[in-house]
Amino acid sequence: MFWADKIAKEASATKKPHLVDDAKTPSGRVHVGALRGVIIHDLVYKVLQDAKVKSRYTFIIDDLDPMDDLPAYLSKDKYGKYMGTPLKNIPAPDGKGSYAEHYAREFIGVFNKLGANPEILWNSQLYEEGKLNKQIQLALDNAEKIQQIYEKIAGSRRPRDFIPFQPICEACGKIGTTVATDWDRKYVHYECQESKVDWAKGCGHSGKVDPFGGSGKLPWRVEWPAKWAALGVTVEGEGKDHASRGGSRDTANTIAKEIFKYDPPYDIPYEHFLLSGKKMSSSKGVGTSAIEVAEILPPELVRFLMVRPRPMQHIDFNPELEHTIPKLFDDFDIARTSKDPDLQRIWQLSVIGGQPREYFVPRFADLLNWVQMPNVDLGKETEKKKGNKLTKEDREALEQRVKYVKIYLNRFAPDNIKFSVKDALPKEAKLLTEKQKEMLLKVNDLLEDAKDPEDFQNTVYKVGKELGLSSADTFKAIYRALLGKESGPKAAWLILSLDKVFVKKRFEQVSRE
Repeated sequence: MFWADKIAKEASATKKPHLVDDAKTPSGRVHVGALRGVIIHDLVYKVLQDAKVKSRYTFIIDDLDPMDDLPAYLSKDKYGKYMGTPLKNIPAPDGKGSYAEHYAREFIGVFNKLGANPEILWNSQLYEEGKLNKQIQLALDNAEKIQQIYEKIAGSRRPRDFIPFQPICEACGKIGTTVATDWDRKYVHYECQESKVDWAKGCGHSGKVDPFGGSGKLPWRVEWPAKWAALGVTVEGEGKDHASRGGSRDTANTIAKEIFKYDPPYDIPYEHFLLSGKKMSSSKGVGTSAIEVAEILPPELVRFLMVRPRPMQHIDFNPELEHTIPKLFDDFDIARTSKDPDLQRIWQLSVIGGQPREYFVPRFADLLNWVQMPNVDLGKETEKKKGNKLTKEDREALEQRVKYVKIYLNRFAPDNIKFSVKDALPKEAKLLTEKQKEMLLKVNDLLEDAKDPEDFQNTVYKVGKELGLSSADTFKAIYRALLGKESGPKAAWLILSLDKVFVKKRFEQVSRE
C-alpha cells in the first residue's frame, strides 16, 4: 500500500471528521524545502477524501512571529530596525502590505500551482478574533505546570516566575524582546529588555497588556498545541528536527494532553529537503526558493519530487548537477506508464487536474540534443520515435517538455551538455590525425545519399573502423570539426541537421589543415 494511503487509513480509523493542518513562518522568501510539509499534508487530505472521510485542510501563516534573522537579500539599513518586530507589522519589500503578507502570498501562489489549496488562516487573526482565548487562559493559569513539562520532557529550565506569554511592547512594537513578569488574572505585566536576545534590542519599557485580542502570543511550544485544541486539528506532522525525543513535538503533545485536555493529532514526522546535503534556510537565502523551483519544473514534477519518497526519506535535490533534472523527468515518465500499483498511485497523486495518462513524449535527453541542433523538426523527430502520427495530447506534452528543456539548458546544464555549431573552424580541429581527416572526406562522399540518421551513424562508424580508428576517435573528429568539443549528440543526427553544403566545406577545410 502506498505510504499516504496507509497513513490516511490509520488516521481515519475513528471515522471522525478530520482537520489536516500545516503552518509556516514567512520569515523571508520561502524555500523549496517548505513545500515538502505542504505536499505531505495535501496528500493525506486528498487520500482521506478519496476514502470518503469528511476532512478539511488548513494552513496557518505564523505572522505574529518576530523577525529574528535578516535575509541576505534585504538591506540592513532598511530592515535592521525591525528586528524583533512581528512580521505582520513590518512593511513589505515592495511597499505593498506587510512583510508577512508579501512572502506568504508568494509561497501560497506556488503551492496553489502544485495543486495544494488549503484554507489559509492567519495566526494574528486567530488571536484577534479570540479563537485562542480559552487556551491563553489555561496556559496563563497553569504556568508552573507548563514549566514542569518543559523540564520533564525537554530538560529546559526557565525562571520559576515564567509566564507563557509574549506581549507586543506598547512602546516600540517589538515582541522578540519582551519578557512577561506577572499574571494578575487580568493583565500580563512585562518588560521590554534591551539585551534579552542578541538579534534585537528592546527599548526598556515596562507595562501591562490584556492578553486577549492580539496583544501578544503564546510561546511556540505552547501555541502549537493550543492551536490543535482551538481548531480541532487531527492530523499534523513536522520536520524531523522537531520530532526528536524530548523535542518540540513531545513537549507539545504533553501540553496538549495535560493543559488543554486534547488528544494530539496523528503525527507525520518527515525528513528535510536538502540541497547537496544542506538543509535549506529561508532567512539566509541558502538553497533554491520555492518560487524558483516552480519556474524550472512543471507543477506535476515538483509534486512528484515530494510524493515519491516516504516522509522519513530525505530528498537531496540539486538542479545544477548534470543528471538531476533529466532523470527526474525520466522517472516521472516511467511512473506514468508503469503497471506497478505504487508507481501508478505516485503518478496519480502527482498530476494536477485532469491531465491525460495516454500521451507520447521523447526522453528529456533526446530533446536536449534536438533543441540544440539547427533545422531539426521536433514534431517529425518525435513521430519517428513514436512510430506513428502525434495526437493532440502528444503535441501538448511535447510543447511543455521543450519549454523545460530550454530552461534547463539556459540555467543549469553543464558545459559538457551544451553545444553549438561553430561558424568558423574550431582550433580543436587542428588536432585531428591524418586518418581522422581522411575519414571526414570519406563521410563527405557518402553524405549526399544519407537519409536515415540511424543508418548513417552505422555507416560513419564503419568508415572509421576500416581506417583503423576506434569508435571514440571517429566521432571525436566530427565533434571537433563542427563543435570544437570532444563530445556531443549522436554524430549522424548532428550532421543531418545541418546544411550538407556547409558540412562538406567544413570537412574539406579540416583536411587541408
